[in-house]
Amino acid sequence: MKFFSNSIIKLLLILFFLFGELAYSQGRWIKIQTPTNKNLKSIFFVDSLKGWVAGDSGVIYRTNDGGLTWSFQQSNVNTTIHDLFFLDTLRGWGLTWHRNIFGPVGTTILKTTNGGQTWQTQVYSNDFHFFYSITFQNELNGWLCGFPGSILRTRNGGLDWDEVKFINSQFSEFPIFKIKFINENYGIGCGGVIDIFGVIWRTTDGGEFWDSFPIGPEPINDFQIINNDFIFAVGGDYEYGTAVSHSTNLGLTWNYRTLDIFGIANSVAFRNAQEGWINLKGERKFLYTLDSGNTWSVYAIPDSVQPNKIFFADSLHGYAVCDSGYILKYIPTSISSLKEKNFNDFFKKDEFEFSIYPNPFNSKSKVKLKLKKDGKTKIELFNVLGQKLNTLVDVHLNSGLYEYEINLEKQNSGIYFIKITLDKNYALQKIILIK
Repeated sequence: MKFFSNSIIKLLLILFFLFGELAYSQGRWIKIQTPTNKNLKSIFFVDSLKGWVAGDSGVIYRTNDGGLTWSFQQSNVNTTIHDLFFLDTLRGWGLTWHRNIFGPVGTTILKTTNGGQTWQTQVYSNDFHFFYSITFQNELNGWLCGFPGSILRTRNGGLDWDEVKFINSQFSEFPIFKIKFINENYGIGCGGVIDIFGVIWRTTDGGEFWDSFPIGPEPINDFQIINNDFIFAVGGDYEYGTAVSHSTNLGLTWNYRTLDIFGIANSVAFRNAQEGWINLKGERKFLYTLDSGNTWSVYAIPDSVQPNKIFFADSLHGYAVCDSGYILKYIPTSISSLKEKNFNDFFKKDEFEFSIYPNPFNSKSKVKLKLKKDGKTKIELFNVLGQKLNTLVDVHLNSGLYEYEINLEKQNSGIYFIKITLDKNYALQKIILIK
């Protein structure tokens, strides 16, 4: 039986040589100095180019070019900013703990509606509540979590915060380090106390009620939702070393194990379903996996800088914030060796011609297509990993001139590919989205 046509085989070979290394090979990290020498603790990117870092003394910096240049933002606080979250390039939030002469006494919430040009501050009304993480599902519905065992919810964009209801109170005093939603109904939180329990909090009703249950003996410090069927969590302690855990059923059950590697994992980020990275607190090294977390290897940090948190904006662009104002930027192995190819050499120009303009473009471009014969015509959009994102056209067309719009308003900045097929003849063209 013939499973693939010649054109499909050719396409798969092209995608393999172009993208195979991107999907399955471990890259490297390079050190970049930001304009500050303060310790950086938090990071958030909305796409591969636009992001914010923050840390000690209330410093916040923004980049619009993937970390090449940074602009200072006035946060109006002088205490460490522990977390950042942005819905888009304009709306963002941050968390810091305000102090008196005796030390931290409560949480101050930061908010911007103009990309950080100005930040507003809101002091949470209850003292001695220290929140570690903030996230929003949309401009109205958001969540805070922290110590002691608190999850707060807002339904009005952060004007008011209300405590959620817990199904059991067994872990009511345990700190909750992170909270995130898989979809509008299912949410996950993680936390725990050293030498007692690592705990998962879970909601199935959009956050109205939360259950909690232990999954191991040490705290769970961070987790990432890779997809609905795969959630990966990390933690541990110095006695037993790094601990990892994963769930394949929306967080209902977890497989917990230690790696026999010294260090506490405090941050995890997967750049795709296979390749993931863990930061070990205070150890100046990463762990990485190329097989979805089954095995892990050590990666020595360049120049012995101290990373604090890892973040992947997409499968090709990763960043880590570090002490002394440094960031680390991820460089995929294949980026330096990938050569430009003339994809138009792969099709018969006597059957059709096309052009894409503008390219590069911001959100929208156009395909102008000239068919020199009738035939089944298909126009498809792929990302840089060769994954199909959309089919723009899939019809039988007569010979003639046609024009179709490429709309990438919902996609992040980066490289994409348009594949045009006429019967068994096809062409593959690179397009560049810059927002």
